[in-house]
Amino acid sequence: MGNKATVIGSGSWGTAIASLLAINNISVSIYCRNNSIAEDINSHRKNSAYFPGTALPEGIQATGNLLEALNHSDTVYLVVPTKFIRSFILSKMDVWRNACSSNSLLINCTKGLLLEPTQRTDDWLAQTLPGPELLHLSGPNLASEIMAGLPAAAVVCGRPQAAALVQQQLLSERFRVYTGTDMVGVEVSGFYKNILAIAAGLLTELGLGNNARAALITRGLAEMSRLTEYFGGDPASLSGLAGLGDLIVTCSSELSRNFQVGMRLGRGQGLAQIESEMTQVAEGVQASRALHEWPADHGLEGWPDLPIAEEVYSIVHCGADPRAALSRLMTRPPRSEATRS
Repeated sequence: MGNKATVIGSGSWGTAIASLLAINNISVSIYCRNNSIAEDINSHRKNSAYFPGTALPEGIQATGNLLEALNHSDTVYLVVPTKFIRSFILSKMDVWRNACSSNSLLINCTKGLLLEPTQRTDDWLAQTLPGPELLHLSGPNLASEIMAGLPAAAVVCGRPQAAALVQQQLLSERFRVYTGTDMVGVEVSGFYKNILAIAAGLLTELGLGNNARAALITRGLAEMSRLTEYFGGDPASLSGLAGLGDLIVTCSSELSRNFQVGMRLGRGQGLAQIESEMTQVAEGVQASRALHEWPADHGLEGWPDLPIAEEVYSIVHCGADPRAALSRLMTRPPRSEATRS
């Protein structure tokens, strides 16, 4: 299990994970839905669709055959946009059942929430694919920087022995990997920071300053903490790489897809135009809608106060004026900073 790995998804993050594995002399099979990407990787050691000027490490073999990819190893990194996970896995359930045994590890590398019905991705994967052992990988990891060889860090959460195996596969001088056990906190951090990154892009485009960005990150972290408690996670996890770390980078960098969405909304562009012109998925768009719809699907009992997330939803999906949304946030009733609900 240790010297082979499978990556499902050949977008920017899937390619980066495959590269991190390959530089550690891990034999990688990467599943590509797009045959031209598979051909590019196999013939030219490049993924020109996402990193046209970057040569991939040796040891990466691409395939459009899911069974072939899954049969390559018992360690599977799932790097598929959240909006496609259900349809992708359900359409190939016979392959997953045949290839993934109880000895397999399935590492969820996504940062989103499922819709129709709303559900956490880890919960759905555990219910739908009961065979493999589930883990979750997350952190402040901009794929373009990783492909450029710049240093970064991440956390992999799950059963300690399994997390340690994944840690060893990815760990290198340029990629520091920590282990943890709070899969819930890490998953909530991953999808919630994308919602906040949209807000950060809006603030930046509207020229509202660094103080506003700092307030957004801090109060957004408070909302993230409430939501983590609601789902049964440990708010202490949010001070780590998947929480505060990822929140800082995605709320500060134009390399973040969700930050880009916020900036374009701030220029007056509509969601349909933005999504049609983006070549990759900004997970915060679906996550903001999923959180808004969560109480209708699961009930209001215990549901936390998430004013920033609600205003992002109103801007992204209802066309609300960003400055009016900011005014609503700034004129909410006074309260203690320590209020938990």
